[in-house]
Amino acid sequence: MRSLFAVESAAQLHTYQAIAARLRPRLEAYLRFLRESWGVQELPGAVVWTGREAATALLSDIPVPAYTNEHRVVFCPDPAVWQDIWLEQLEGLTGGEAEEVRAYYEAGVSDNRLLAILGHELAHHIAAFPDFDDAGARETGVWFEEGMVEYIGRRYFLTETEFAAEARINRLLTELLESRYGGRPLEDFGAETYEEGYAGIFFAYWRSFLAVEALVRRFGGAKEVLRSCRGWHKAGRTQRLEEWFGL
Repeated sequence: MRSLFAVESAAQLHTYQAIAARLRPRLEAYLRFLRESWGVQELPGAVVWTGREAATALLSDIPVPAYTNEHRVVFCPDPAVWQDIWLEQLEGLTGGEAEEVRAYYEAGVSDNRLLAILGHELAHHIAAFPDFDDAGARETGVWFEEGMVEYIGRRYFLTETEFAAEARINRLLTELLESRYGGRPLEDFGAETYEEGYAGIFFAYWRSFLAVEALVRRFGGAKEVLRSCRGWHKAGRTQRLEEWFGL
């Protein structure tokens, strides 16, 4: 997978090249893992390493600076950018749990967490996911793919301690934001999610991840959960996926 750089200064180029070089060996190992363990045959041809503004305003209007299609992954590798984005979830939140979340994010963003974001995007290319591209299908299961790829990326790149810490922070945030964004089925995850600001966007992502993480514990593995999802698809999707899993 090639590295392309969409940068605005020589300094930014130097910084992003250094990060890309540092992450590359583990990223290449992950690509082998996707091929060997998940049967991935088609991957994007390049990672476009770029800044937050370029990713979210120039190359796309997607507000989160990490996304993928069949041609390339666009990714901002700046830890400070992700720190700022995640801290924005806390706007208007107070109390001890909010301060715990704030302290967690203010401690910085490690290479493992950067790689987990890239791992999320690349796991979208697992062909075994049911097709959620058309409008009707998106209403009945896109949350599952988003939660599953978040799980796969984290499980590969994070240590057990890091994985548990990230899950705890996600759980705290979903509890803190429940009064604002809760009361909706998981199937509401869709295009409109990206119109709700970072708190609303990540509320949907973290809730989906936590649902998948619970399913993995129940079924005994991520592949077993995906196999059940394929069963729902083959059965004709006669009920919402959330109901199929008994969530």
